[in-house]
Amino acid sequence: MAYQSIGRGSAANDGTGDDLRTGAGKVNDNFVEVYTYLGDGSTLSSDAVVTETATQTLTNKTITGTFTGNITGDVTGDVTGNVTGNITGDVTGDLTGNVTGDLTGDVTGGVTGDVTGNLTGNISSSSGNIVVTPATNILEVQGDGASVVGQLQLNCHVNTHGQIVASQPHSENATNTLTLPGGDTLGNADATLVSDTATQTLTNKTLTSPTITGTGAIAGTFTGNITGNVTGDVDGIVGGNTPAAGSFTTLSSSTHFQAAVYADTSARDAAITSPAAGMVAYLTATNKLQVYTGSAWETITSA
Repeated sequence: MAYQSIGRGSAANDGTGDDLRTGAGKVNDNFVEVYTYLGDGSTLSSDAVVTETATQTLTNKTITGTFTGNITGDVTGDVTGNVTGNITGDVTGDLTGNVTGDLTGDVTGGVTGDVTGNLTGNISSSSGNIVVTPATNILEVQGDGASVVGQLQLNCHVNTHGQIVASQPHSENATNTLTLPGGDTLGNADATLVSDTATQTLTNKTLTSPTITGTGAIAGTFTGNITGNVTGDVDGIVGGNTPAAGSFTTLSSSTHFQAAVYADTSARDAAITSPAAGMVAYLTATNKLQVYTGSAWETITSA
């Protein structure tokens, strides 16, 4: 009902105003509307009236629709809808909807919707992992648009050291997928990434078309062809049980051929279980060279 004004006429006692009964009816109607709005129709509520400028506390209130303005203080309860603006303080409970602006403080509960702006604070979970499920299944860390690439830092258990996983710079034009190792053939064993600077041991690896430069040692059995020069000692059988054919293009006084040396025939047979024809061995027990003919070892004598 709209406010009803009592007609008073244009002058005192001119007979044009409302009669007493009509005027009293308007007064009653106006008061009923006020009492209904601020109470139960006959009794005013004991709550304070909310004004635009006073500092007041609202309890058990539901805000429906679009709220425009600033909220200073704590908000306890559910907020369903979009929040546009900055949130300074802690959010306890589930946040459903979009937040556009800066969120400074702690969020305890679930966040459903988009957060556009800056998140200042820590994200933690006391009951399990923090699960991020983007629609594309890609968690993207962007660069700054100038010189700093996207990075992910993993700290040690006391957070005094951190290792950063960084993207290649823009100049590399690198758009590819880096797949982490899967452990053993069943995917059950832990694995460590190979560094290009750290000293590490590789086990059960196959090198395809490798180029090995620098100094070092190769220990173990090497199966395949070596094309190029080998500078250093080769301990073992070159070519396995069937030695590969070799030739010397230059043999000077500064180079020599070293036959395999064994103490005696027992040591020789223990080391060379399946000799091939043409293999040569030197026995220190007799100080003689021996050659395998294909069926037996023959001693090479000077006679």
